[in-house]
Amino acid sequence: MKSVNPQNQQDTAQSQSLNASSDSIGVDSTATTVKHNNFRFTDIEPDSVIQAEDTAISRFIPLEGPGLFKNHELKINHPNARPVNDFTTDWFTISLITLVGLFTWFRFFYYRIYGQLISAFFNVTVTNQIVRDESVLLQRASLVLSVISYLLAGLFLYQVSVHYNWQIIWLQKGIVRFAMFAVAVASAYSIKMVTLRFLSNVFYQERPVALYIFNIFLTVMMVGLVLLPVNMILAYAPAATREWTIEITVAIIFIIFLYRLVRAVGIWIGIPGFSFFYLFLYLCTFEIAPILVIYKLATL
Repeated sequence: MKSVNPQNQQDTAQSQSLNASSDSIGVDSTATTVKHNNFRFTDIEPDSVIQAEDTAISRFIPLEGPGLFKNHELKINHPNARPVNDFTTDWFTISLITLVGLFTWFRFFYYRIYGQLISAFFNVTVTNQIVRDESVLLQRASLVLSVISYLLAGLFLYQVSVHYNWQIIWLQKGIVRFAMFAVAVASAYSIKMVTLRFLSNVFYQERPVALYIFNIFLTVMMVGLVLLPVNMILAYAPAATREWTIEITVAIIFIIFLYRLVRAVGIWIGIPGFSFFYLFLYLCTFEIAPILVIYKLATL
């Protein structure tokens, strides 16, 4: 029978215990490593996770609903961003609404005088009768209409200057420019009427001059009536309509101006000792020259 060395038995037992301990350590280390890999947070994601996220993002999930925005009639006219249109400002809108309110008030409370003025513009007989009566109420109403017309002319000139981008050194911007235009128009007609009154006293021609001044007022009134809707069109209509609107308006104002000249010639022909030379000199000085000056200033 083979004898077993006690020393060898002891070594064998120690090696088995070391193997067992090493196996147990390996299993625990593996388990610990797997557990650590499952719950750690890093910037580098596994390929499987990235692929799963890409699949989820690229997948199209249709939205189911009642279809409130399906088959709508809204059409895209401007797919890109458009600049803000600052052509019409707040003060312009307030001014235009105020002028419309003043004209409506005048039309409602002075409807009879308004009708007489419209008739006088087309009928010389009515014009002569109004000048002969010299009604104080009509003179006050005429003053109100003149102020409204001057302000409307200022708004029109302001929009024309913005549209054509007038670059004049002394011309300001915004409401100051509008005020300058309105004051300029009012001053021009006021100086003209005062000068005519002075000349009528000097040459003793008060009645023909009074008739001519009233014709000037009638033309100013009609120009104001034309500019009331024109200012609205220029301010709120599409930009493509501004050019031809301004051209048509200028043509209408020119026709009204010629109509006033025709009536002026008819008035001056009836004066005893009438001279065509003085009439021509007056028309060139007080009628044609101011228009040429305004045109020159606008084209600087």
